[in-house]
Amino acid sequence: MAPDQSLPCKTRLETSYAFSRTFNSRNMEFYWYPLWCQTLFNLVADEPNLIIAPQFPVWIVEHNDRLEGADDGDDPAEVEEIKQTLEGDQAVACGIQVPGDDIKEDVGDHEPDSEVGDISFAPTVPEKDARSVLVDFAVVSLTAVPRSEERLRYGGWRITAANTCLLVEVKRFASRSLKKNELDAEIKGYIQEARSDLMVQAGYIFLQDKTKDSVMAIAAAGPYWSGATIHRDNVEAIMDSLSSDDPSYRPPGEQLSDKPPKWNKILRLDGTSSTAASEARLRTICKKMREMRDQKTNAN
Repeated sequence: MAPDQSLPCKTRLETSYAFSRTFNSRNMEFYWYPLWCQTLFNLVADEPNLIIAPQFPVWIVEHNDRLEGADDGDDPAEVEEIKQTLEGDQAVACGIQVPGDDIKEDVGDHEPDSEVGDISFAPTVPEKDARSVLVDFAVVSLTAVPRSEERLRYGGWRITAANTCLLVEVKRFASRSLKKNELDAEIKGYIQEARSDLMVQAGYIFLQDKTKDSVMAIAAAGPYWSGATIHRDNVEAIMDSLSSDDPSYRPPGEQLSDKPPKWNKILRLDGTSSTAASEARLRTICKKMREMRDQKTNAN
């Protein structure tokens, strides 16, 4: 079926969908996710190494140096379950029929025995002392190298680095019954809330990656948004607070304080007077992400 030529571009439809009192009667932020997902996808569509990661998790692991007691450590039932899972996975990978498992793989998904050594059997059990935060959207720059042989599981490529370039936090739109000054004030309030969340998210990013000095950020409320580059020294107090529960953390002697980054003017993605400015700013962000990718590649 040919596309309906009378329909506007997807971002216009997604904006109308989120504003709709019929479909978004509760004015929830979730309905703005399609618009921002589409906007980010369009932004990096021509950049092969930049990917969009919705609900991107960032975590830090607290290092507990105290001696483990008899009741500490892994749950024996959990260990046994992992052991059985690994044994089962290894048996399947080696072409051995697992008792009680009648599921058959499609012929096209079969991997030769020679690839068994390249399959990771590490359990995906969460770190016990990890604390994490979910970012609404992140743009991640991936570095990859081709493998010596074609691997169906990995598509013939191995990821060697992943660099988080951009964090995006989306909040609900203001009450649709407000007008002018009251509307502007509530939009600013939600964007400020998104900015505060992004500062914490950046703190997690910098604690996770000790070599990273900056990350770009977009704070949004519905179709309105503001951007900034958050540097490590902008969130020193936040990182200190996030690390305070880690027994191995040694706080500095001096009092730390955060230095707010310079957030740019609030624009609307599809505003009558701001569309051109919004698109130009997004192109600048994409250019900076490309430069970050190139710098990381050259450093490697």
